[in-house]
Amino acid sequence: MSSIDKKNTYIFYSLGIISIFIIWFIVSLIVNNEFAVPKVNDTFKALGDLLSTKNTYYILGKTILRIILTILIAFITSIILVGLSTLSTKFKAFISPIITFLKTVPVVVVILLFLFMFSRNTAPIYVALLVIMPIMYEALLNGINNIDETIISETKMLSKTNLFVLRKVYFPLTKPYILLSILQSVGLGLKAMVMAELISQTKNSIGREMSDYRSLLEMNYIFAWGLLMIIIVIISEILIRKTKKKIVI
Repeated sequence: MSSIDKKNTYIFYSLGIISIFIIWFIVSLIVNNEFAVPKVNDTFKALGDLLSTKNTYYILGKTILRIILTILIAFITSIILVGLSTLSTKFKAFISPIITFLKTVPVVVVILLFLFMFSRNTAPIYVALLVIMPIMYEALLNGINNIDETIISETKMLSKTNLFVLRKVYFPLTKPYILLSILQSVGLGLKAMVMAELISQTKNSIGREMSDYRSLLEMNYIFAWGLLMIIIVIISEILIRKTKKKIVI
């Protein structure tokens, strides 16, 4: 991408962000109810209050650690499942409807089920895991399916498909798909986790903070936490994209 194209991309990306705030400003004027849609300036004041409080960073750290742990578990699980699917077409057929089921089951149902099975502090991790894992599995499987048939044929001539071949041949060729799956997982996983935290009232979590501010009818603070979540996702995307550029495939 040329420098001009990059500049145009940044300009239109910035315009997209500005348009969101313009729409938000217009909607807040039309609704004219701070308990429904707080004003932009009130939300940024609340955001400043949150950022000036040490407890905010502690809560952010706890939720971020949960999502990192979830992504790590989902990644390892997906690698194992994709490996088994690559080694056995029967296993691939067996796991396919299960993955479809996990993708379509309502998140709220999963949250309520897991609240009976696990503690309120661990339930959000399992909820986010079930949201993230099918995405990672399909992304990695698509990556392997899109590998050049010539490479696959030559690999099979030299060696049977085993863990060594998966690690040395398939894994390097699917790196873009791996990074894409992680990129998608951050946003979706964070949303699922915060929803689970809110319903399960997980201690020291973004969801619990939103629930508390909802009880106090402090919508500006709820929107402020929402902005913090967006910032986390944007920073994560920037870091992952930079990592992608540094990887030589």
